Amino acid sequence: MNINSSDHQLRLKAAKRIEEIKGFYTHLIATFFIPPFLIFINLKTAPQFEWFWFALVAWAVGLIIHWFYVFGSAKFFNNWEANKLNEAMLNHEDKSEFIQEQYYLKTKKKVKEIKGFYVHFGISILAIIIIVLVNLQFVPSFHFFWYAVGGISIGLFFHWFGVFGFSKLGFGKTWEEKKIQEFMNKKN
Repeated sequence: MNINSSDHQLRLKAAKRIEEIKGFYTHLIATFFIPPFLIFINLKTAPQFEWFWFALVAWAVGLIIHWFYVFGSAKFFNNWEANKLNEAMLNHEDKSEFIQEQYYLKTKKKVKEIKGFYVHFGISILAIIIIVLVNLQFVPSFHFFWYAVGGISIGLFFHWFGVFGFSKLGFGKTWEEKKIQEFMNKKN
């Protein structure tokens, strides 16, 4: 596979852009599950104090900032990133070594994401066990652990979705390759 430096840069840039867009849409989808769950927990456990409003405002601010980063300021960040990448390419003596290094870093990042999910999974199982034991020991008449199990499960699901789920829903490598090609064709 012979990839020239310009095509490789476009491919890396397009792949990064796809990851940013997927991240925003994951955040947007989580909006339909997590805030309603927080409202439910608040109204079920302490209806006299509506703390969920603070959570909703914080969630909305986070979503707006994420949208701005992905769609509002993308042009600025993409230009800055392209300039820095070109600068790194010019300063690097062996261009093929630079391309191999980029593939290595991308693969290393994916392995780190998978490892992060499994660590999150293990800690979640441990946390659930501890929460259930504490709940049943000290407040056996009120099973609040179900709220924790639900929240932890939702968080774990979205982490899984971010690491593995896109490919399971048809947005995996084939979809990414198609989108990368579209972005590259737009640049030409």
